[in-house]
Amino acid sequence: MIKLSHLAAGVTAVTVGYASAAVLILQAVTVLGGDSAMQSAWLLGLGLASGITTLFLAWRYKAPILTAWSTPGIILLITALQGVTPEQAVGVFIFSSALVALSGFGGWIERLVRWVPPPIAAALLAGILFPFVLGIIPALKQAPAVILSMLAIYFIAKARAPRLVFILLLLSAIGIPAATGRFDTANLVLELPQWVWIWPEFRLDLMLGIGVPLYVVSMVSQTMPGLFMLRSHGYAPPAGPLLRATGTAGLLLAPLGVFSIALAAITAAICQNSDADSDMQSRYKAAMVSGVVYILFGLLGASIVSLFNAIPAEVIKALAGIALLSVLVNSLTQAFSHKPHQEAAVVTFVVTASGAAFMGLSSAFWGLLSGMLLTHVVSRLYSKPVS
Repeated sequence: MIKLSHLAAGVTAVTVGYASAAVLILQAVTVLGGDSAMQSAWLLGLGLASGITTLFLAWRYKAPILTAWSTPGIILLITALQGVTPEQAVGVFIFSSALVALSGFGGWIERLVRWVPPPIAAALLAGILFPFVLGIIPALKQAPAVILSMLAIYFIAKARAPRLVFILLLLSAIGIPAATGRFDTANLVLELPQWVWIWPEFRLDLMLGIGVPLYVVSMVSQTMPGLFMLRSHGYAPPAGPLLRATGTAGLLLAPLGVFSIALAAITAAICQNSDADSDMQSRYKAAMVSGVVYILFGLLGASIVSLFNAIPAEVIKALAGIALLSVLVNSLTQAFSHKPHQEAAVVTFVVTASGAAFMGLSSAFWGLLSGMLLTHVVSRLYSKPVS
């Protein structure tokens, strides 16, 4: 049976994901020279791909597994697709998704995930989450009355009505701006998307120059953290089938603008923590709600974007940060509770939270690499007796 807390967590997870990245998707279409019809088609394709894979995987493994487009991937594409035709872009998407699907064979991803100590994985997740939670502060400066009201509602609900936390938070994000005259309804629209199917054109230089980096960025910045997030909440579905499912979805729907489907990490955490359900065996229902919402949002892509544009940007940032507060607390607790890994966990957290990219790789990659070096290399130096 679906509970109100499942509905609230599922809707909030997708809302946070769309609000933070939908504009980037529209921008990528513009770079390719696409029109509004192509923009709505991309939102449709991404909503269908994310929704279908989320529904299937959550039901199949009875775990709160969420998929999503790769936000780091779309940021990469906005710069990399300059001068590329839509047909060539689809060829790149198909190639990159094929690499993801192939990564689901051989079991090497599973071995890599097991190789990372839980405190380091938790520190990585905390570093990814921290900038989102930190976003509450500048939002508070821009709209103190609205954000303080949202915080008050969150903490009161957390203490007195934990099952209603997300629904009350979501309602406050819409209701308070509306009540204070900060909800801009001038550009709200209601329209269905158009089906724009683009047949691929394959160019080896673009597949290697854009497709491979897109694959690496999606795997390192989203899929790997997504696997760590699941394990940090006590879920251990096999990694191979998850990759094969997301890769195949991207492969089949690339002509509809599906550039990459990966495991969600940040938004998935909303459905994986105790606010979604005190019974961890039932939290998969929150993910299934997200799957349905993904499909609905895809069918109403342009309308959803106009709704998010009507909500002040600082309220959206605060909504994301407040929704992830509990997850950050849990990640930090797991990261620093094991003394032998504390220094490595601190380095992992700081490097990841810095947001500093280098050589085209995100801070999440460098944070994980730094933590693993300290754990597996420097620890050996300490273990050797001093002569």
